[in-house]
Amino acid sequence: MSALRPVVGLITIGQSPRVDVVPDMAELIGPGVEIREAGALDGLGRPQIDALAPGPGDDIFVTRLADGAPVFVAKRHITPRVVAKVAELERGGATLTALLCTGTFERLAASRTLLQPQQVLLGVLRGMRWPGRLGVLTPSVPHVPQTQARWRADGFDPVVVPLSPYDEEDPAALVRAADLLRAAGAGLVVLDCIGFRRKTKSELQGLTGAPVLLASLLVARVIAEICGA
Repeated sequence: MSALRPVVGLITIGQSPRVDVVPDMAELIGPGVEIREAGALDGLGRPQIDALAPGPGDDIFVTRLADGAPVFVAKRHITPRVVAKVAELERGGATLTALLCTGTFERLAASRTLLQPQQVLLGVLRGMRWPGRLGVLTPSVPHVPQTQARWRADGFDPVVVPLSPYDEEDPAALVRAADLLRAAGAGLVVLDCIGFRRKTKSELQGLTGAPVLLASLLVARVIAEICGA
């Protein structure tokens, strides 16, 4: 039975399985699709992971390990490992792969359909108009400058506020982020990290009164459309 279902590969830049985000995505993708996960850091011990940490001038990514711990990695270190996981999943039968990261990657090698969340977000936003500024939640204070530069380069005037998706159970931190977004006049908010969850989206909408886009669910809806689910 499973051999007749479309096979979709989901690639985290951390370690799989992503029990924090994939179940919500799978609910939207539907039971008619087989989901296989892979992680760029799968099989690595902590010393090997620490060697991938960002240095001066590196683009910073944050992700999640299998034990739930967050970890920072450099884009230049993680990119070839992501490409290898795309190829691995394609060899295993995936007809579509999607990254579980909203960071900007250059055109990645793939022989079949590949979804990159940042491009999905950009496509949706470029088809919209909203009152006020674009609010962007980025996963840490060190991310703020690179996130501001990225969104400005794409033609937006963002207000960028840090909030870790891995510490989002802190109600006070969420309220502070919402207050900053509201004070800056954000009329639409993007959760610019795949680790943010549906719960945070709902709470932030209530606190700001603005629509909130969650990257993981947008990607899941695109996958469902492609797979006919």
